[in-house]
Amino acid sequence: MSKHQSKQDTSISASKTKLWQSVLQRLNRVAMDTESQTKRKTLSKLSMIGSNGAGVLFHRRGDRLKIPRYQNTFRLEPFKAFHAATVDKIVRDVMEIKLSAITSYQPDQTSKLCLEIASDVLKAVGKKDYDRYKMVTQVYIIQRFHQSIHAAFQCLWDVQRDNYSYHVFENNHVYAWCCVFGVYYD
Repeated sequence: MSKHQSKQDTSISASKTKLWQSVLQRLNRVAMDTESQTKRKTLSKLSMIGSNGAGVLFHRRGDRLKIPRYQNTFRLEPFKAFHAATVDKIVRDVMEIKLSAITSYQPDQTSKLCLEIASDVLKAVGKKDYDRYKMVTQVYIIQRFHQSIHAAFQCLWDVQRDNYSYHVFENNHVYAWCCVFGVYYD
C-alpha cells in the first residue's frame, strides 16, 4: 500500500465522519421538530376540549410553554362567598401567635413582622378557597407611647359582594391593626 493511497483513505474517512455528523445533526433537528409539533398538536387539542369540557384558549409568552386563557363563564355569583366572621378568627389567631411574645417595640423587627403576618394571613385565607375574590391585607404595628393612629381606607365597593375583616391587637408595648379586604371580581 502506498503513501498516496493511505492519505486518500484518511481523507475519505474524515469526510465520511463529517458527513455522518451532519446527518446526525439533521436527524436530531427533525426529532426535536416532530416532538415540538406533537406538543403543539396536544396543546391545540386541549385548547379545543379543555380539562373540564369548557373552551380554553392558549397564548404564547416568549419562548415558554403556552399559558391557558379561559373564556368567560358568565357566572355572576361566587361558589363560596367571603365570610368576614371566618376571616376574623384567622386574623385574630395569626396576630395573637405572632405578637404575644413581643416585649418591646423595635422598628426593624416590626417591619419584618408586618410582612410575616400579612403573608400568613393571606396563606390561611387562601386555603379557604374564596373563588372570584381578590384578597388585600394591610398590617400596621406602632409603638404604644402615648400616641394614636388614624387609619382610613376608601374604595369603590359592591355592598352585596365585597367585605372586609379586621382585628386590633394591643399590649403594653405595641398597638397592631390588621385588615383583610375580600374584593369580588368577575
